[in-house]
Amino acid sequence: MIGLGRVEVTGGFLLLLAWLNYMDRSFLVPMALLACSAHELGHILMIRLLGGSIKQFRLTAIGGELVLDRPLSYWQEGLSALAGPGVNLLLALICCGVERGLTFAGLNLVLALFNLLPVRRMDGGRALYCTLALLAGPDLAAWVGRWLDGLVAAGILAGGLLLAGTAGNITLLLVSLWLLTACMKECFMHKHKIKK
Repeated sequence: MIGLGRVEVTGGFLLLLAWLNYMDRSFLVPMALLACSAHELGHILMIRLLGGSIKQFRLTAIGGELVLDRPLSYWQEGLSALAGPGVNLLLALICCGVERGLTFAGLNLVLALFNLLPVRRMDGGRALYCTLALLAGPDLAAWVGRWLDGLVAAGILAGGLLLAGTAGNITLLLVSLWLLTACMKECFMHKHKIKK
C-alpha cells in the first residue's frame, strides 16, 4: 500500500473532470489523467522513500495536494517536488520512441514543463525555494519567490490575453488568473505576518 492517508476529492475536481470529458473529442482526458496520476505517484513514492508519511491526499481543480504528517527538510522537499516532473519527463522520453505514443509523450512533456515553472505553488518554485533556503536562508528564498511569482504570473497573463484574443482559447488566461490570485493571497499573508 502506498499510504495516502485520507483521500479527498473536491467538487471542483469533479466539475473540471466532467467539463473536460464533455469537451474531449480525441481521447485526451484519459491520457491526461494517466499522466497526472504518474506525476502524483512520483511525488508520493519519493516522499515514502525519504521516510515521509502522508496524512491527506486531496484532488482539486488545480491538481493533487499532499499533506504530510510532518514537514520534510529543505533538500527532501526539493527532491519530492522534482520527482513528479521527473516521472513525466521519463515517460515523455520513453513514449516518444513508441509508435502512437507521441500524444502521451507530449502530454507528459507539457505537464512536466508547466510544473517546473518557478512559481511557489508549482513544483519548480518549491524546488527553487528549497534550494535558495538551503543556500541563503528562508527569508531570501521567500523574497525571491514572491518576485518570481508576480513576474511569471504577469507573463502568463500577457500570453493568456494574447491567446484569448487571437485564438479564442481562454485556458492560459484562466491559469494566469489562478496564479495571480495565489500571488495576491501570498503577498497578503506575508504583509499580515510582518504587521504582527
